[in-house]
Amino acid sequence: MSEEFRQEMPPAGGYRPFNYNRTYAKTLWGPGLFVAFNLGTAITGYFYNIKDYRHRRLAIYFEDKDLVNAMEPFLLAERDRIVLRIMKKNRELEKDLMKEVPGWKVGTWYGEPIYFTLGDQWIEPTALEANIHLKHNDWHKNAYWRQEGPWPTKPWLSP
Repeated sequence: MSEEFRQEMPPAGGYRPFNYNRTYAKTLWGPGLFVAFNLGTAITGYFYNIKDYRHRRLAIYFEDKDLVNAMEPFLLAERDRIVLRIMKKNRELEKDLMKEVPGWKVGTWYGEPIYFTLGDQWIEPTALEANIHLKHNDWHKNAYWRQEGPWPTKPWLSP
């Protein structure tokens, strides 16, 4: 050991003063970043909600269409039964009304057919033709109509 022992000492003039005051951690979220994050989240949520609303509305639209398509044969059959019942009642009323007219055949105009159809082809009577003998108060009971959907336009095209 050829070197002498040397003890470490403080620097000349001493150490600088120690800071014993409270120090705060550096903040990641400043007020500007907080506002920007919340604004971005709100805008993203708004556009997601628009997309989700259109998706839900489209799903309801197709569900309604499926329901109408499934029910349409039953609704048409029921409407046809109503029409035939009304037409039968009209024939009976015509028969009763014109019983005193000589040579009158029910469903014709003095022997001439009113409607010229081809074979078994059915011409649907209008609501006025079918319900011509009804009282005005009974019109709503026997009026028949075609089922219309609740969607006036395609929902995925509207904003």
